[in-house]
Amino acid sequence: MSKTSLKTLTEALTSFSRARFANIASKTFGGKRDMYRTLGYIRELQLQDYRARYRRNEVANRIVKARPKATWRGGGSVVDDMDPTKEGESTFEAAFADLDNRHKIWDTFKRADILAGIGRYAIILIGAPGELETPLESVSGPEDIAYLSVYAEEDATVERFEVDKESPRFGLPVYYTVKRTQMTAATAVNSMGAGRRVHWTRVLHIADGLLDDRIYGEPRLECVWNRLDDLEKVAGGGSEAFWRRADQGTQFDIDSTVDVDADDKKNLQAMLEEYEHGFRRYLTTRGMKINTLGSDVADFKSPVESIISLISAGTGIPQRVLMGSEQGKLAAKQARASWDNEISDRQRDYAGPCVVRPFVDKMIALGALPEPDLGSYDVIWSSISQMDDEQRAKIGTEWAGLGAVTRNELRVRVLNLEPLEGELGSEILGKSAPNPFNPSGGFPPRREEDEDPDNPRAAARKKGGAAYQVVHRAADRFRRTSQTYHQCVVQRRQRVLAKEQPPAEPTRIEGRGGYLTKHEWGN
Repeated sequence: MSKTSLKTLTEALTSFSRARFANIASKTFGGKRDMYRTLGYIRELQLQDYRARYRRNEVANRIVKARPKATWRGGGSVVDDMDPTKEGESTFEAAFADLDNRHKIWDTFKRADILAGIGRYAIILIGAPGELETPLESVSGPEDIAYLSVYAEEDATVERFEVDKESPRFGLPVYYTVKRTQMTAATAVNSMGAGRRVHWTRVLHIADGLLDDRIYGEPRLECVWNRLDDLEKVAGGGSEAFWRRADQGTQFDIDSTVDVDADDKKNLQAMLEEYEHGFRRYLTTRGMKINTLGSDVADFKSPVESIISLISAGTGIPQRVLMGSEQGKLAAKQARASWDNEISDRQRDYAGPCVVRPFVDKMIALGALPEPDLGSYDVIWSSISQMDDEQRAKIGTEWAGLGAVTRNELRVRVLNLEPLEGELGSEILGKSAPNPFNPSGGFPPRREEDEDPDNPRAAARKKGGAAYQVVHRAADRFRRTSQTYHQCVVQRRQRVLAKEQPPAEPTRIEGRGGYLTKHEWGN
């Protein structure tokens, strides 16, 4: 079988498989009812359909962009040494930073990720010396990388696949046909003729949501396409209904006893048209009654919210992230935390190993980047969650109470402030000052009076530190130094004696303000 025939057969099988699955999914009642035909859904979607909806539908645009924008927000860095005490950049890190400054690598990754979600894949074309259809084996240095161009699937179709079953690239693209298509409202117009043939070594293939193979991913709008159709129907139909019902209409009832000739009718019609179009704000009537036609204003909020919830379930994007709603502060924080965790997983499982590392490895193999000093490198991502002032204050308070964080660590890592100079910045927060009466710390030394068995304070201490503190707190609570409280104690004692209560026991409990009897303490 020729390579051209294999390509044609692969495309035909792919198209047939999609059409077959669409037919199966739309049939109900044993095939007697076609839901897609009844509801007006497109049975087999084309790339032009995805691109057009991405451009014209706000929810579809958000679905395609949400994950790429969150994944690549703030960019990242590629380092070959994680030692925090290391000063300066290594040769590898400096070369990558210079390449990033010239070609905006992280932004290029984001654009390619967005385009890969509109269709099934996207490519990054590496501009280097030599013809595009010839293999790219090496370059003399990073200056040979002239550009990094991004192409969507409709602009970079696979021309030929690898058919050698012994090759490690079996079934992968060998050549692409690259062109630049200009999308218009009516059709797709190719602005670069028949396109250029490009060898796979000059291309970085990017596909999200791979399942059946390593080439074609899943368009982000495919699984929610029908719900987007429903949203268009509800929002568009509801808006039209609102427009029609907002102007309720008017009935002009002319009394049958009034004689109206042709000129009167003509003048009345002209006057009503002027009133309708805003040129006149009053009417002169005689023998005519004006009635307003009643009509309810369309409210399509509930159907829209129901459809949005289904779209959120299909895409895995929380509703508050998808719609940008800030209502329900606690729920919004929980949704944001869940979304941040998902984006972290995407960075670790997809963006790093499937986009960044293949590009860096290709640059190293071509000679555009030097080998890492330690033989390997790591991809470091920027912080995903952006804390608000309330979150910063809460975390700062918790950190300050640990007794293990310096002022500068708190200022730099939590508050995003400049570090302080001198010893003040190195001061540990939350660390209690030494006790001048016990500078060595630990339990205070025992005194001779504490060993006296007749001393109530010593007896309380023998029961444990907690009991000792409870006794003193109780004594302080009931024995204040103010004269008013002393008077209250005297009055209470007089009331007790008046009721002929048993006399107080002689044992007294020592407090900071004096002594109380057990009887006084109990009352």
